[in-house]
Amino acid sequence: MSDQPRVRVRALAQGRGDGRGIAVPLALRVAARIQERDWYDFTHDATQLANGIRDLVDAVAPDGVPVTMPEIVLSESGPLLERLVVVTALEATRRLRASMGDRVALVACLPGPGALDRGADDVLDLGKAFLAAGVDVVAVFDDHDGSSQLGTLANVARFHQSIAVGCCADQGLPTVITEVPLADPAPIDGLVVSDDLPPDVDLPTLADWMAITHS
Repeated sequence: MSDQPRVRVRALAQGRGDGRGIAVPLALRVAARIQERDWYDFTHDATQLANGIRDLVDAVAPDGVPVTMPEIVLSESGPLLERLVVVTALEATRRLRASMGDRVALVACLPGPGALDRGADDVLDLGKAFLAAGVDVVAVFDDHDGSSQLGTLANVARFHQSIAVGCCADQGLPTVITEVPLADPAPIDGLVVSDDLPPDVDLPTLADWMAITHS
């Protein structure tokens, strides 16, 4: 099987995982630090966001990178797809998809239904938008609300040759995310995310985490 991350994500979507982890450090703040950008500016400017993510990939070669995080999506109010942080992340995703090829998997980390006004409908709208922009993974994070089923999102992701995953099994998503803290790496099969990393993370430590979880 190819070692290109996007190819491995597609294989996972088809139930053909290769027994290794697909390592995704939640390191957008690290990317902002590499770019020497203010966090607000970084999350509101598609050029800064895309360049920072690209620099993060160049620095530590992860299998996958987040293009947004739940707390970013929730940092503004108003219609979800009109929030500037969402518009910015979608545009950065389109640019990265065009420039990065199969080199890295792009991951949209989204809030769960319980954090959004329209519940699963809002998650579905966000997921569809990011899948259309080119993400390989939609990751819905646990909000301790198992009442909303997201099976439709999984079907939409399969149409795009991508996957939708969740942190808890009762969200109706077929694959469960495994969170492995930076301080305690271990080899894990499937999609592996770090804890949400602060900007001052040591890059060699991050590279070690990815090497271990990927193996």
